[in-house]
Amino acid sequence: MVEPLRELNALCQKPDYKTTGNWMVRTFLRDAALPATWLLLHTSISANQVTVLSLLIGCAGVFSLAVPGKGFFLLGAVLLQLWYYLDHVDGQIARYRKTNNLTGRFLDYLMHHVLHAALCFCAVFYVFSLTGQMFFAVWSFVGSLGIISFNMVPDVKYKTFFETVFTAPEAVAHRKQNPSAPLRKTPSSMHRMFSFFHKACEIHVMMNVFTMAALLQFFFAAPDLRVLLAVIYGVLTPLVAAVKIFY
Repeated sequence: MVEPLRELNALCQKPDYKTTGNWMVRTFLRDAALPATWLLLHTSISANQVTVLSLLIGCAGVFSLAVPGKGFFLLGAVLLQLWYYLDHVDGQIARYRKTNNLTGRFLDYLMHHVLHAALCFCAVFYVFSLTGQMFFAVWSFVGSLGIISFNMVPDVKYKTFFETVFTAPEAVAHRKQNPSAPLRKTPSSMHRMFSFFHKACEIHVMMNVFTMAALLQFFFAAPDLRVLLAVIYGVLTPLVAAVKIFY
């Protein structure tokens, strides 16, 4: 039995939900999310499922912004508002059911990175769809890359911090005192195969593969290897990303 709305607030909200976050979420959005949370708590839908649903809605919203027509403009704006609304519902469900975990936080951070970059891309790409000027298509990529880099800074800072912690003299000394403790499990054949494909998708490997292909094509009149590589990486990179994200 789900508690009534007047009691749900204390169970679903963060203790400092009125003092942290931006003005919009502090003032009304977190409170406004409670009715949807109350309804979904009567179902078996999990917090992570709500996160995935909100991601799909957000993607539909940003892509709608790239389509000409005032109807699509409005649709994209509404869908983005719905995404942001559901982005607060999933956390409330997780806190109520005590299922908040690292996976949920990971999905939430990932969703924000994807949609932020896609929003910037689609906003500029809309101008390209109207004018046909390649400059705006290039600009859309440059803009989304800028957003990715902007959002990447805190993540890189955390990675640098933890890398420093784990390579600190104390950590190294601990490993020397416990040499028999394995750092990781012995990789299986599937793990080795995935590692091979994962390495193939890393930027420096891709760069060298494309360089060798360009040299072969230039000096030995090879067929258009870029088409082949485009097909290979077009299939390989999303599969590797999906497996890595899922793992």
